[in-house]
Amino acid sequence: MKVRDLMTPNPIRIAPETPVAEIARILIEHRINGVPVTDAGGHLLGIVTEGDLVHRAADERLEPRESLWKENFYRSVFRRHTPEPDKAEGRTAEQVMTREVLTVAPDSNVTVAARLLADHNIKSLPVIEHERLVGMISRFDLVKRLASDPEIFNPMAKD
Repeated sequence: MKVRDLMTPNPIRIAPETPVAEIARILIEHRINGVPVTDAGGHLLGIVTEGDLVHRAADERLEPRESLWKENFYRSVFRRHTPEPDKAEGRTAEQVMTREVLTVAPDSNVTVAARLLADHNIKSLPVIEHERLVGMISRFDLVKRLASDPEIFNPMAKD
């Protein structure tokens, strides 16, 4: 079985300038765990997941709070002076997205996608064909298919 047989074709995607609040709304409204970020030509630039947004809320630069005074001191004295905000300060998809994204091709065997999802503890993978986003495949897609045919992912079965 191929990835194209299980993937969601033409997935929801966002532009790099999409605000974080809009991204959160899209994830909730569509009940998805991540949304790919593409340019106008459909080339994948990154992905924003609920994990990226949680990191933003947690502000991963800080250790667990020892005191509010130390936290404020840290922010005022050791603030990064970079032109681009880090994920914790990002306001757009481009600023909070994960840029190094694992992908699969539509003609890949679904076991390749399953292995990537399991080995890297991720929930979904963009499907790329001719350098453009054509779909998404998720753990849920695999489980849904498994529920309808328990033998489908048997490595001894013919493809």
